[in-house]
Amino acid sequence: MAGSKATPRGRRRGEVETLPSGSLRVKVYAGVDPLSGRRHYLTESIPPGPRAAADAERARTRLLSQVDEQRNPRTKATVNQLMDRYLEVLDVDVTTRKSYEGYI
Repeated sequence: MAGSKATPRGRRRGEVETLPSGSLRVKVYAGVDPLSGRRHYLTESIPPGPRAAADAERARTRLLSQVDEQRNPRTKATVNQLMDRYLEVLDVDVTTRKSYEGYI
């Protein structure tokens, strides 16, 4: 087909939903949490107003960019949970381990 441009229509990533308060919630899938195995989403709330829809679309684009560039947090684990996990796999002497645990 000469002169025609094919525009692939894939699924739209992310969603914008209206909350009972009138605010908009932007939600983007960010992968699986490596520690818990649960799905991980980035969310942002947009206050109601005349520019809410445009602001929500900008937020969706920004969150998708973070996911695409892998700048988003990959887990919702706390620092304490991450340190516990680190100490499980750490290969050090017993006295060093006790010292590390004392700092936590």
